[in-house]
Parts: sequence; structure tokens; C-alpha cells
Amino acid sequence: MAAIYAGCSGRGPAGHGGVALSFDDRFIAEWYALRPLFKEFGARVTFYINGDTLTAGEISMLKSLQEDGHEIGFHGTIHGDAGQLLRHHGVDGYLSTEIWPGLNYLRGLGFDPVSYAHPGGTSTATTDSALLANGFLTLREVSKAERYFRGMRLYHLPPARMPHIYYDFDGRKSFYSLQIDRETSLSVEEMAAALEKAGADGKVLMLFGHQPLPANPSPDQYGFEIAFLRHILEESRKRGLKFYTMSELALP
Repeated sequence: MAAIYAGCSGRGPAGHGGVALSFDDRFIAEWYALRPLFKEFGARVTFYINGDTLTAGEISMLKSLQEDGHEIGFHGTIHGDAGQLLRHHGVDGYLSTEIWPGLNYLRGLGFDPVSYAHPGGTSTATTDSALLANGFLTLREVSKAERYFRGMRLYHLPPARMPHIYYDFDGRKSFYSLQIDRETSLSVEEMAAALEKAGADGKVLMLFGHQPLPANPSPDQYGFEIAFLRHILEESRKRGLKFYTMSELALP
């Protein structure tokens, strides 16, 4: 049985403010190194894995993370664009190319992903319908606090002013999650305000990132700084927020 940490974890009553953290791709060793941090704050998160090949070491680390109470989700086999796959191959081709190979591979290893994160945030009503009809409980989309066009920033929104990244226990199966990687230029003050809103409104703030980065990473490294994640965990604990895995949001 998976170990459940003490503290702000587990599913609370509808309307109890919380945070749902998730991480994408294949940075398994780097995520595994965060185990002491997650244990310190009683945080449980969702790891979305893509592809259909893992090393023995990666499999062992994922199983340990699952035993800790974290969720292993799925992030596609080829990490493709859902819209393009549909246009060129139809629904059956989309499923046979992007979903079944990687999903069946993970199932064969003893995992049973029921949460899906769209690669690149690309999805359509057709893909969502197909995924929900084939056993997925939750689907995760991508949201960013700022957008660029030809190298120029078009806008930057404080997360507290982005209502779509909060889950309000309304039965939705598809969620938008805010990217916290460095490229989004989020400040610690903005994150504190977003977490404060989650607690005050009794909603769940959804956040995701990719590779954990140490202090002073090189400019070309893609991911989130571990110090920024610690700030999120500290602010969540300060406000008594609960930590949710993505599939827990689908529970009645």
C-alpha cells in the first residue's frame, strides 16, 4: 500500500483549498532527488511520463515515487501534436500512435495511468472524448502567465487573475495547469498571491513544470528552479493547503 505522508495531504472535503502539482516528460532521476523535499512538506504530486522505453533504474525510481503516494500519469508516446495526428491519421491513428504504445508499456510495468497531460497542451474535443472513453479520468491542458510573439512579450498576467487554473470541485475532467518553468517569469510574490487565493476561495491551484534546476542554472537550461518549488511548498503549508494528485480531482 502506498505510504501517505502526514500533514497537508490526502483528499479533503469539496471546497477545501489546495494545490495540484505535476511534472512532465522524463526527468525521473531529477524528480527522484526531490523525494526529501516532498516528504518534508507532505506533498504528493503527479508525474506525467512520455515514451515507451525506460531503464531499469528509472522504473525502480518511479515505483518508489508511487509507493510514496505520488501518482504516475501518462504524457503520450511520441509527444506529438494531437491536432496534426488527428488530421493525418484520424482518431484510431491518433490512439494507436500516441496513446496505446506508451500506455500499454507502462501498464506492463505495473503502472496504471488514469491521468493524461496533453503534449504541448495540444488537444481537441475529439481527442478529449476519445481519451475519456478509453479510461482516463483527468486530462491536463497548459496555461502560461505570459505570451510572446516574434520575441516580444504580448502580456503577463498574475496567476491570481487567471481563474481557469483553479479547480472548484465542479466535476470537470479537463483542467488548465499553470507552467512554473523559468521561461514564464513568475515571481515568488505572484505565487504567494495565487496560493492565498486558492485558500480563500476554497479551490485547487494547478501548477506544472519540467526539469528541476539547481541554483544558478545556465541560461539555456529548461525547467523550474528547486528554490522556487520550495517557496511554493512553504507558502502552501503556511496557508494550510492540501496537496492533490490529478486523479484525486476526479473523485466524487
